[in-house]
Amino acid sequence: MSKEIYILHKSGANSHYSGLKFLLESHNGKLHYREFSIISKLLKSVIKLKPKLFYKQLINILFLIKLLFTKNKKIVIGIAPFDLKLTRLLPLLKRHQIYYHTSWANWDGSFVPKSKNTSTDLKNKWSFFLKEQVKHIFAVTNTSKQELITHYKIDFSKISVVNHSFNPKELIYDQSNTSDTLSFLYVGRLLQEKGVAEMLEYFSKHPDKILTLVGKGKLEDLVTSYAKQYTNIIYKGYIHDKKELSKIGNRHHFILNNSKRTKKWEELFGMALIEGMALGLIPIGVNHPGPNEIISNEVGYLFQEGELEEKLNSIEKVDFDKKQKSHLRSKQYTIEAISEKWVEILESF
Repeated sequence: MSKEIYILHKSGANSHYSGLKFLLESHNGKLHYREFSIISKLLKSVIKLKPKLFYKQLINILFLIKLLFTKNKKIVIGIAPFDLKLTRLLPLLKRHQIYYHTSWANWDGSFVPKSKNTSTDLKNKWSFFLKEQVKHIFAVTNTSKQELITHYKIDFSKISVVNHSFNPKELIYDQSNTSDTLSFLYVGRLLQEKGVAEMLEYFSKHPDKILTLVGKGKLEDLVTSYAKQYTNIIYKGYIHDKKELSKIGNRHHFILNNSKRTKKWEELFGMALIEGMALGLIPIGVNHPGPNEIISNEVGYLFQEGELEEKLNSIEKVDFDKKQKSHLRSKQYTIEAISEKWVEILESF
């Protein structure tokens, strides 16, 4: 039997499945990526004359249609809790083997990303989906797994914890930075909910510490303004190449996360943290579900939301023992290590 698995996600998120891709390739299998949020992208492709995007949506449409006339495809669906789109997808998926992938860390209904749609009927359909229709659930964190078990009475063995992962071959580990000047790196979206403005304000008042930011987003103009005004704040723009990002990372001591919880979101993992740790950077992160599981006192620093200043003020020097332990801890997030946690999906091939 052909070892083919399909990812069905709202908007791709291919990097979330690098461990699964590694597992399949090591078993002569193949991973396909498909999306279910199609209409808006199809319109965008036509309006902005993007033929590649248009062609991609045609492939997605054809895949969804084919589901009606085929059976037993293995499909990993990544969809936000209580998303109404699930009710439209289930008729297409009923003849196939469905696996659910989630990073959401609150399942009691008090904090959901789709709050406008959480009717009792929808919650019941989601409950049936999780308990009866899904063969196995892959949760990104232990918190997510425990929440599902607690609130849906799902058997412990039906849920595997599978963290996101990185490819160590894409990163360059170099411990040559022995500077005494404390240097901090932020990599990610430049948004209010990422705590970027607060970081800029802090480092503008502490010229003895360096902050480098990599990324793009709505606060790009604000970041550029601070970088022009303060010599210790450096903006590198968006960098896709991991080798180039590694060179920047190796000139710093700390990787920084300062996320802010919103009505619909909190930091559910932290890819920048684990990639920074792979470079030997000490992680500093807010006590949200993702960073809380990645960072321990042994390898880095956690702080409560809103207490960034207190935490950074408390760090007076580089703990090189933490740097070494941080690098060693990162090895549990490599694609090779994480691929083993996806192995449940190979059952019945």
